Amino acid sequence: MLTNIQTRNAKPRGGRDTWLCDGGGLYLRVRASGSKSWVVRRKRHGKTEVITLGRYPALSLSQAREKARNLDGNANPGVITFGELLDEWYADQIEQQYKRPKQVRLYLEKVSHSLRSEKLRDLSRAEVRRFLKRYATDSGPVTGNRLLAILKQACTYAVEVGYLSASPIAGLSRKYVGGEEKPRERVLSNDEIVLLLNTESKHSPLLRFLLLTAQRIGEAQNAHWSDIDGDRWNIPETKSGRAHWYALSCPARELLEILPTDRDKVFGRTTNTGVQAWLRRWCDREGIAPAFTPHDLRRTAATRMNELGVAPHVVEKILNHKLAGVMAVYNKAEYESERIEAMQLWAAELDRILAEGSLQKRCF
Repeated sequence: MLTNIQTRNAKPRGGRDTWLCDGGGLYLRVRASGSKSWVVRRKRHGKTEVITLGRYPALSLSQAREKARNLDGNANPGVITFGELLDEWYADQIEQQYKRPKQVRLYLEKVSHSLRSEKLRDLSRAEVRRFLKRYATDSGPVTGNRLLAILKQACTYAVEVGYLSASPIAGLSRKYVGGEEKPRERVLSNDEIVLLLNTESKHSPLLRFLLLTAQRIGEAQNAHWSDIDGDRWNIPETKSGRAHWYALSCPARELLEILPTDRDKVFGRTTNTGVQAWLRRWCDREGIAPAFTPHDLRRTAATRMNELGVAPHVVEKILNHKLAGVMAVYNKAEYESERIEAMQLWAAELDRILAEGSLQKRCF
């Protein structure tokens, strides 16, 4: 039998999950990530069932033993709810292994209460599809497809740990949720740029900053004031996994100067999905079709810089893309002066577009 000290000090072995037996079918499962949970393994009708009792240390050794003793003859993995599965999967797989796990958590928080309350064994593909279809309609097709992918991962986990024999949504494809996705080619026109830059809302500073800098919305939303160093924005964590720096143009610095500095994050705590939902509604009100997304601002800036004559490899460096082919192997230049010049050139072009828009109100 295990002791409290053994339980507390248990670690995974060889980089794989480790099972420590306490007797009577009760095991402490130590994941490769270091998280621990109590499970009961037993034979029923010739098949091995794995019943998760709870996570350690929230469930102590003595409590786990008591809970294992009280399992009735009909207990099975299906007694847990879909919401409990999502919480366990997030804590066990995502929180420990993802660099930015909160992005997954934000999606999981969108799952309806009724769906979370459903017993896992009773979960149906039709029910999940109806929820996702409504979510995709309200929040956007791409967002709906992302949540579908996340729920599929959680259900695959349920199969692997013994909660389910098969995932009920394994066969549910994107075409029945948000639709098949095609590579976007949306670039804003001059009139759309003028309209966006002269719109005032709580999201306006962030959207203006994205258009000015050509950076990803997630990286801008995660920017801390400590990352701003004069005319340089240091980005320690990026989608590519490579640290990045960005040369702030004069308008970009001026925009930052009017933001409150009494908060940790530069743009507060807005969510990606919240900004996208607001932007989609704004496009509808303004009669802009097709609607554009925050990522389209990045594409617009990159396209316009190329049209202004900025060398493609300099634009790729600004975007923090990996250079292709032989350049990726041998060219390690940072192109600092070229990047600074390119951002000032793009800022001047935006100023020209605003001036030609014949609007008295100037954003910069």
